Amino acid sequence: MTIKKVAWQIFVLWLIVLPFGLTRTASGSEINAVDTTGSIGFTGTYVPIGSPDPTPPHPETQPPVLDHAKPGGSLPQTNDAAQPWLIWLGIILLSFVFIQWKQTHAQHKK
Repeated sequence: MTIKKVAWQIFVLWLIVLPFGLTRTASGSEINAVDTTGSIGFTGTYVPIGSPDPTPPHPETQPPVLDHAKPGGSLPQTNDAAQPWLIWLGIILLSFVFIQWKQTHAQHKK
């Protein structure tokens, strides 16, 4: 084997082995929940342009709001699902394409 061929094989092995150190998974948990009674308010004056269509119902005919809406259960979190098999599939595909490219490149040199 030539030194150049051995160097390429080591390079390809590094491409395969390197992601072992890069695929880290982390998870977190909620220590304590906080329930607030805060609300969002708006300041200023709204000046409508023309009359609204359809006309809104009279405020006395609307039922009063008695309770704030609270979500039930847990909400989806950012980066909640980890699928390392997709990373490995990509690494395998890239390695396969790289090896095929090197083989065709070597055949064209002959």
